[in-house]
Amino acid sequence: MPKNQSTAAQTARRASRSGGKYTEALRRAQTSEAPRTPHVLRFLAEHSGNLYHLVGGIAAAWAHSGQRVLLLEGAEDYWRWTMSGVFERRPRHRRKKETEPAALPEPTTSTLWASPDSSGVLVHHTCMWEVIDLREKDRGWPRTDRSPLAAAVAGALDAYDVIVLLPKSGWSYPDRENATAHVVLAEISVFPDADCRTALAGPGREERGVALSPAQSAAVLRERCLGLLFGFPSLPIQLDGVIWQSNGELPVDEDYLAGVDRDMNRAGLRPLGWTLCERFPDQHRQLPVPDQMKDPSFVQRHQPVAERLRMALDARPVGRNPAAACSAGGPDLGKP
Repeated sequence: MPKNQSTAAQTARRASRSGGKYTEALRRAQTSEAPRTPHVLRFLAEHSGNLYHLVGGIAAAWAHSGQRVLLLEGAEDYWRWTMSGVFERRPRHRRKKETEPAALPEPTTSTLWASPDSSGVLVHHTCMWEVIDLREKDRGWPRTDRSPLAAAVAGALDAYDVIVLLPKSGWSYPDRENATAHVVLAEISVFPDADCRTALAGPGREERGVALSPAQSAAVLRERCLGLLFGFPSLPIQLDGVIWQSNGELPVDEDYLAGVDRDMNRAGLRPLGWTLCERFPDQHRQLPVPDQMKDPSFVQRHQPVAERLRMALDARPVGRNPAAACSAGGPDLGKP
């Protein structure tokens, strides 16, 4: 070992000379040097059609900063895949009484971007997440098997720093079985900077509205965009933050947004940044193409949010149970 290389024991010894306790310093040093478990991130959103570019931009920014990132996407809706062929147009007496489960589609893997100088890489892996067995029943419903997703996550833990779960559908439902972190992507169509506008009597029929304070605007945003956190199903999780995406130019300045963020923090919703997305992406419900992942302007646009999100994930306690109920720092999902 090189003489100048610091070890946990050397760090603790230097701390003890400065008056600190050797055992406590050693424990802190060993914790910092221990390899961290990769983050398995699940984004939550009520509507996901316009959010794929945001997710791809965050992942690309992480990869360009030297991290190994995996986008793990669901291959197909499990119900549609498994039920295909069950209700065929044939006479009832000729239909099979029992249906064999459909064969799973083959997984696909592609490298969207790889750094020539560092370990940074962005990989897209598509596989079946879950299947159902029509022959097995669970309280009257076909039994769902989510072992394909669990196996895919387990097989990627040693190879990546961050694993981003991208469901084919159902973005508003948390994944308490596999995800270690949940972040909300809140999409804003019209920013609430004024209350209801009323058409006044007169030739011009001018519309006026009373300006809202940042705290009032934050309350409207919670009501309008974060209803998925307080509705059905009531599944408590630790929420790690909220990222806002506006589909149009924001009518307020940075000071106003800072006031909105302060009120969000007060409500237990950690703000992780504001983004501006194209109103109508060329590829709806699709990740950015590899050429965009290589574009420095595309990556730089998402760099600030990606850095804040990464800091929030790295600040989480090591080994925290992802299915545990919320503690300080975020609301219980599903609890008002």
